[in-house]
Amino acid sequence: MVKIHLQTILLLLLSLISFQQCQNIPPDASKFVYISANRNESVQRLSTDCAFRYSVVNTYKRIDDESQRDAIRAGFDIWQKACPTIGFLELPARPRLLVQFVDPSEISTQTATVPVGIVQGTATVAAGLRKESSGVYTILLSNAYDWNKNSLTKAIAYHAGLFLGMATSSDKGSLMSPLYDGQPLAISKSDSTTINKLYSNTCKDLTVNYLPFTLQVAGPLTKTVKFDKQGTILVRASGLITVGVFVGITGPEGKDGLFGFPIPQYSIVQEFLHAALMYKLNNESKWHYCGKECNFPTGGAQYVDLTFGVNDLNLTDNTGAYTVVVDYK
Repeated sequence: MVKIHLQTILLLLLSLISFQQCQNIPPDASKFVYISANRNESVQRLSTDCAFRYSVVNTYKRIDDESQRDAIRAGFDIWQKACPTIGFLELPARPRLLVQFVDPSEISTQTATVPVGIVQGTATVAAGLRKESSGVYTILLSNAYDWNKNSLTKAIAYHAGLFLGMATSSDKGSLMSPLYDGQPLAISKSDSTTINKLYSNTCKDLTVNYLPFTLQVAGPLTKTVKFDKQGTILVRASGLITVGVFVGITGPEGKDGLFGFPIPQYSIVQEFLHAALMYKLNNESKWHYCGKECNFPTGGAQYVDLTFGVNDLNLTDNTGAYTVVVDYK
């Protein structure tokens, strides 16, 4: 009888020790993935901007490039479609946001704890958001994780939400839930209401041009430009225009006139060579000569209406155009 009791006690002790050891090793919650360990605890708009440039730095080897780019674009588009006063523009020059596949070691937190039944389990952290010293943000995507189009779109959408100032949510149906287990991706009512309150004003930046850009100029042409930094704007022009029947072919520097004789009566600005490239800023009354190259300072302005023209009163019998490239010097 005593022997049976001892055996029972030993079995109970062994079970207790085994249970204790199990508690020290959290069960694997492998079907759960934390898209990010980064969080926003409250809703707060981080910038007065409403149109954001982004650039994809590299590619993921296990998804073809086109599908990968579509998935990334879809992550930004979810917010853009929900709130028409924001925009994400894929422009490689001076982006505010980078998308980059990296070694997992570059992601500061690589596992997270999640509830699994009545105990806590572990889940992979597949991505993160890092602010660089330059002020640019980078969405870091682990190149060791088995991404598909859906999970990649989820990661971009979540981090774009953080970037926009959205708060992290405990609702798995929200784009701002960092937990991913294959759920369908759609913006929740709460997400939509919050982002539209956060960005309630019309976004002029969605209708402007950003440097650099290239134009074909054969007559008056105006572009509204937003400067994302201050400095000097450089305009370079090339190409040829055939000016009427008798004047002939000229480049953006213009021609002396008909058979070498000045023809100021056919020029908009008599002091400039005929058919020369010229420009105006903010609809000012006078033209500035440009020719093959010209520049002007940003002067602290955020926007400028930049108008190009050809110094010719009669454009109807001209053919061809000048190729004009506008960028920072």
